[in-house]
Amino acid sequence: MSRRLFHVGIAFLLIYGLLFFRLEMVQIVNAKSLRNHPLNTREITLDFDGPRGSIRTADGEIVAQTVAVSGSRNRLRQYPYGSLYSQVVGYISAKHGGNGIERSHNDFLAGNDLSVRIQDGRDLFVDQARTGQVELSLRHDVQLVTRAAMAGHLGTAVVMEPKTGSIWGMWSNPTFDPNHLSSHDLDAAAIDFKLLNSDPAQPLTNRAEYQRVEIGSLFTIVTAAAAIERNLSDFIVPPTSSFPANPNFPAISNLDGNKCGGTIKSLMLDRCRSGWATIGKEIGQEALEDVTKRFGLIGNEPLQSENALPGPVTSARLASSVPHAAVGTSLKLTPLQVANLFATIGNSGSQIEPRLVDRVRAHDGSVIHEFEPQILNQSVSKETAAELLELLSENVISGSAAGIALSDVSIGGLLASSFSQSQHLWMVALAPVTRPEVIVAVLLEGDDFDDQQTAEASITGISRRITEAVIRLPSPTLGGS
Repeated sequence: MSRRLFHVGIAFLLIYGLLFFRLEMVQIVNAKSLRNHPLNTREITLDFDGPRGSIRTADGEIVAQTVAVSGSRNRLRQYPYGSLYSQVVGYISAKHGGNGIERSHNDFLAGNDLSVRIQDGRDLFVDQARTGQVELSLRHDVQLVTRAAMAGHLGTAVVMEPKTGSIWGMWSNPTFDPNHLSSHDLDAAAIDFKLLNSDPAQPLTNRAEYQRVEIGSLFTIVTAAAAIERNLSDFIVPPTSSFPANPNFPAISNLDGNKCGGTIKSLMLDRCRSGWATIGKEIGQEALEDVTKRFGLIGNEPLQSENALPGPVTSARLASSVPHAAVGTSLKLTPLQVANLFATIGNSGSQIEPRLVDRVRAHDGSVIHEFEPQILNQSVSKETAAELLELLSENVISGSAAGIALSDVSIGGLLASSFSQSQHLWMVALAPVTRPEVIVAVLLEGDDFDDQQTAEASITGISRRITEAVIRLPSPTLGGS
């Protein structure tokens, strides 16, 4: 009997130990992820009335601050530029929690992080609120340029520095004014939130990070990379008007119905879908998937981290038919992922983690967290990246991206448009193409274009205006570390 009791006692101890371990895992290991979960509004709501640090751009503009006010609540969160930074900075609300940087960096801003609260031993004995100040990689001048160029259009523009991954500009439309959500008039804030949350256009969503759209012929730059690695740069594709269908996939036809072929350079200049499909068949599924994975587009962990952008982006998948995969059919990416893809090419094949936050400062101005550029992967060799840049340069000189050419700066670029299932267009520009300092990725959405030609002229003009303005701004490396 005593032995049985002993065994029962041991079993209870083991069960208790397991439960204790699971509790500790929740409280310690998973606590941060639970606090930052989008559905958990309690934690950030509790911080609504407390002291809160400011959020600034790389060039020192305050884009979020807490000010003293009279009334039952004596602090008010303000966003001086309204909608200009709303989808990046986000909001904090007494009822609806928060999003954006306000949520992802709440522990710093609210002073919950020990590195903010305790600077030296004396802080252990001082009962005083401490808050952190978050400094973004976003530049105010670039953000203004981006918004102006995108005015009146549904979509997104991302401006990135290739060598550091710093995001200089990120603008999405439609947008919202976070001041309405942070208001002390809780009834009015609730009405605004309900309207924004139910809007089919999803103004609360940062489209640059979360809007996944088929990239179409933008993917041909990845196909070209795989072709170069397999020594197919000079492979001659016989002229055809379409790539034949198979039992599970439709034929791949050229946009104008004309025959085209030649080397990968000719295929890019002529936007030759049938030719790229043929190249894809020559490359093979395994090789194409391999280079796509190395670019971080499929099969890898999401690009974002808490030091960069809030929230996950799940990996995309290639079409199971390699010819269709080669022309970008069904592959959906976010504007941020597209910008990062071309930034990798511009950075000699080295993929850098995109970054929205440069550093966090303590109450005394000292830097407590510095977010340095993080190399994720050497996606392709320097030699392959150089060949890809040459292709993009030729495409501006005499291809589909000729409209973004500048007289005094060498530009590389690629245009992709889809008018089959949903009307949307992509354009990416790299400047200067010989040694890119800036990447501009633009996505236009919607059905307000009269025809494809008009739509392509529109996105070309937007991309050119942003690229030209940014490269002519003073201190072009301001967003770097």
